[in-house]
Amino acid sequence: MSSAVLVPVPDTSPAAVHHVAANMREWDRKEIFALRWDDDPRSVANDVLRVPGFSWVAFSGDVPAAVIGAAPAWPGVWSVFAFGTDDFSRVALALTKHVRRFMVPALKNQGAHRAQCHSIEGHEDAHRWLKLLGAHTEPMIRGFGRGRENFIPFVWEA
Repeated sequence: MSSAVLVPVPDTSPAAVHHVAANMREWDRKEIFALRWDDDPRSVANDVLRVPGFSWVAFSGDVPAAVIGAAPAWPGVWSVFAFGTDDFSRVALALTKHVRRFMVPALKNQGAHRAQCHSIEGHEDAHRWLKLLGAHTEPMIRGFGRGRENFIPFVWEA
């Protein structure tokens, strides 16, 4: 197994973010595109590239495998995101450590009292990982996706 390395988005090439977006796992693709106006992975990558200094690419060896980050939604509340390729499992441990050791304390330092994401019903791998990271669930939001998919809010509160 290759060792995983996380690189801040500003310090890596845009091609790495585009690679992950273009090669997303099936469930990540379903989840992300259900909450967007289009199904264009380039648009997803470009949005990540605009996140102001709080996003990373996880590499498995020299292959980009996942993108993770957070963006301020409004004062005190941040929207967190992560998606990956089929190599996600190769970088999951490094991502878990990064979230626990760096992202959570950094968000609190930024004044966050809540961080949240919405995960599509059925994306069980993501749900298990989010719970492992300490998120709790809130009641399901029915018909939240553009195709009326159900979503579960996952929340961290300070």
